[in-house]
Amino acid sequence: MAILHVTLGTYDNENAGTDERVTVCLNETDCFVMDNADWNDNEQAAIDVFSAEGLSLSRADVQSVTLLINDGEDRWQPECVAVSLDGEPVHCHDGLTVLMGDQAGEELEWTDPAGLSVDCLGCFEDPLTHGPIVGATGADFTHIWLRTDATRRVQLRLATSAAGLATATPAATAWPLAEDDFTLTTRLDGLSPNTTYVYDVEIEGERYGPWSFTTAAAEGASGKLRFGFGSCTKTDDQPIFDVISRYAPDLFLFVGDNHYGNTESIGGHRQHYRHAHSRPERAELMRSTPTLATWDDHDFTGNNTEGDAPGKDVALRAFAEHWGNGAYGEASVPGVFSAHTVGDVLFVLLDDRYWRGVDGSFLGADQSAWLIDTLVASDATFKFVVSGSQMTSEGTGDSWGSYPDSQAWLMEQVAAIEGVVFLSGDIHRTELRAVAAAPGGYDVPELTSSPLANDTSTCKTSDELVFCYDDGPSFVMVEVDSARADPTLDVSVLDGDGALVGSWSIKRSELTP
Repeated sequence: MAILHVTLGTYDNENAGTDERVTVCLNETDCFVMDNADWNDNEQAAIDVFSAEGLSLSRADVQSVTLLINDGEDRWQPECVAVSLDGEPVHCHDGLTVLMGDQAGEELEWTDPAGLSVDCLGCFEDPLTHGPIVGATGADFTHIWLRTDATRRVQLRLATSAAGLATATPAATAWPLAEDDFTLTTRLDGLSPNTTYVYDVEIEGERYGPWSFTTAAAEGASGKLRFGFGSCTKTDDQPIFDVISRYAPDLFLFVGDNHYGNTESIGGHRQHYRHAHSRPERAELMRSTPTLATWDDHDFTGNNTEGDAPGKDVALRAFAEHWGNGAYGEASVPGVFSAHTVGDVLFVLLDDRYWRGVDGSFLGADQSAWLIDTLVASDATFKFVVSGSQMTSEGTGDSWGSYPDSQAWLMEQVAAIEGVVFLSGDIHRTELRAVAAAPGGYDVPELTSSPLANDTSTCKTSDELVFCYDDGPSFVMVEVDSARADPTLDVSVLDGDGALVGSWSIKRSELTP
């Protein structure tokens, strides 16, 4: 069964975009409506990708390329059309001169007069359409994510200097597949701890880059680590990522609502991820800063959705396609949860959606057991438990507070485990809290960072609150120093301009049962 991809580009002229529905026909009978659910297609200066799977369509069936517009009242000015079947480019034509519409000089139907031909490389500027993104990076490995426009040979090279990169042999060779929407995550092993590497990407003989990243400290090693995190990136303009880059974090965590697709559609998810990953400042940060990600409701299937939501498997598929995490759940337990260690710091990323409510609990029994097993087995000085939703019992109706038994259970478990700190997002304001201890335990710090690029909500009073910020986008930076006699966390809340608006210093001795 075949997989079809059609890419349409729209000119960057005023009124070039359209709200009309566009159809592409490949012969007299095989026609496909170009419509990504929950996305506004064919807008000015946009490049939209449409895909269809499981088709009884062979290469011989692709005989021509015809564009149709449904009624033409809203004119469309297409710039480019590209078609691939099972990853093979079968047609590409850019610089189109047709006007699609129903007025004089416009056409409701247009068949490419050049016939089937590949006269351009693609509708994107380069075959490297998105990325690269540096994903989960340890002391001796990294993950590099990218997306191409078709199934093309991709080679990754890396070295410890620009001069070495010029003569380096490929560290990995792969071919992104149509079934993954041409996304690819490659793991590179055999690296050295605390080492800066320069890398580039070669696609069909053309090299892109270079960029750089730095590996983590050896597992278990004490020292300093600077990481940032945040959530809720909805608006098109996301300049805060340029500010984050200036702080040069060793790691950045995307803590949910990383796009606002609110969709059950694979096409909708993919188009939202392509848009999110192409925001300039965000893309620049991710090319050199190791990243980890978990999700929340808006990049799951919709506002406040839980484990009974239709389309949750589609959301999981799209999430795994578009991030460079080291794992996505376990073989027998689907989800986006994973654990990652940097030096003597542990990050446990939870999946707060896929299993929520399925058995009446917040995480589901299997993920809950995995969480506690992971925390108990770790000797890390600090153990950051990361959830898109807040963990406080005072949270919203979409937080752990909406499952009081699960919230109480979590605090009871953590009461016997040293060094735990919660990280969360979702609420459109940044909060630093000390979540009330369970009997025999300690008040657990919860650091909530939101939003990166969205509207804010108003701070509320609480005995748990150490600090709250609601005057625009913000992010949180955490400086870990585990080499001190009493290891510390220095927490900084920074506004959209990078100004310090709040802080909190936490000692390891305070996180002891």
